[in-house]
Amino acid sequence: MLCLEACLLFPALDLLPIWTDELFTVMTVPHPVREIIPIVQRDIHPPLYFVLLHQWAKLPLPFTSVAALRAFSAVWALAATLLLDLFWTRSMKPIDRYLALALFAFSPCLLLYGRMARSYSMQAALALLALAMLQRWIPNPLSLLRASAALLAVLLLLYTHYVPGLAVLAGFILIGWRSIGMVRIAAFVCAVAIGYAPWSTTMIHALGRWGVASDYAATYNITGNAAIEQIVKIGFGLVSLTIGESFLAFSLVLVPVILLLAVAGARTPEFSRHFPALLAIAAVVGYIGVSRWASYPFIPARLLWLLPFLSLSVALGISHLDRIPLRWGVASLIFISYASSIVMYFRRENLLNLGYAAPLREIAGQLNRDAQPGDLILMDAYNTDSQVLSASLSGRTPNIVLEQKNLSDARRQIPSAATIWMVRNTRDISPGHSTTELQIEACAGRIERDTLLEPYALWQQEAMKIAGMRPPLTHFYQLTECRPAVAQNAGK
Repeated sequence: MLCLEACLLFPALDLLPIWTDELFTVMTVPHPVREIIPIVQRDIHPPLYFVLLHQWAKLPLPFTSVAALRAFSAVWALAATLLLDLFWTRSMKPIDRYLALALFAFSPCLLLYGRMARSYSMQAALALLALAMLQRWIPNPLSLLRASAALLAVLLLLYTHYVPGLAVLAGFILIGWRSIGMVRIAAFVCAVAIGYAPWSTTMIHALGRWGVASDYAATYNITGNAAIEQIVKIGFGLVSLTIGESFLAFSLVLVPVILLLAVAGARTPEFSRHFPALLAIAAVVGYIGVSRWASYPFIPARLLWLLPFLSLSVALGISHLDRIPLRWGVASLIFISYASSIVMYFRRENLLNLGYAAPLREIAGQLNRDAQPGDLILMDAYNTDSQVLSASLSGRTPNIVLEQKNLSDARRQIPSAATIWMVRNTRDISPGHSTTELQIEACAGRIERDTLLEPYALWQQEAMKIAGMRPPLTHFYQLTECRPAVAQNAGK
């Protein structure tokens, strides 16, 4: 199974373009460790993933550029599968064991996020390890060895990312104190605090930013209502964790089925050995931590560490169905959905978040080829990966990222530019629709030509109609070229 999983994880690691968060990884990792630490401190990330990735990048790897960094995440995805088996599924019946492992190892969600140059799969592996060590300590509260192993695992998780580390620790404190005792729990928390002291100031700063992060998360708000937006976030996360983010419309029917199976599996005696209350608390704390900071497209990646336990509970739910043909039928439908999602992922089709398949390389290639020194490139700052695109441009043509502070500079340069090139998302979420207004201003009196890129799936277009979007969008990205009318007529 690990070999089959590797066959999915390692081919074509450069299939999708890098996006903004990956660009930070790409730009940080080449620095010496003494420089990586302050860089990630300023970005409020814990350092362990970046330091390990720095060492990984020194190895003689059969990959180049970003593919080598993504391969590190793929290794952690394999490690998560191995840890799921070592600590969680090996005591199950063979059929249940391999079903749980297959649901996780071949999950389209793991395929998507386990191949990104971010710490998502590392978080999943270390969360499995930390929860396993805590689980083994709770029945043996006097064991110093088990307490030490749990402490080390929790610290490793915290030094990788705050959300799973704090969520697991919160669940353990609320559930484990009865077995461990308040004195030992307090001593354990103190030991964690001491071990995390070098990074405590940065974490406090991160928590402070999290406390005022609602405006940041609202950048991609699609409903305008805080309560409904939570429904969107939860729904998007559940769809991604169950069937992935590239699928045929019929697969959506399986989402409630998989969730019902997970609930049924969580109630089984086999799952009760895995402290479902602790997992539930960790999941709630984790979601609260993520949802306030991240907008809906980025919820699943930051909760990937919950996927192994979802797979475990779904497998147990399937195994407790009354009839064997029903078990095999449900499992077959899920894996058929998995297979179709995997095929579409490798074809870059039907992604829920089309930003992961954005044609940035193609756009940069055209601009580097066609845009001249006297032209001007304008890039939407609010709904495109403008940082990635800027890093991919040759620099021959002046370019401006259309943030509010740069709008006056853009207006000043527009009249003297020969041709205006505008890169934007078809959905304008800039304040006051400033991106659209500037495009109208830049193209006034010029010959405008729009190139639409990255089409929405038909079911996505129908969903936009149902949601009341008029007219519904047909494509995700747009490249607009505005040439002088005189030059156009002279050419004719």
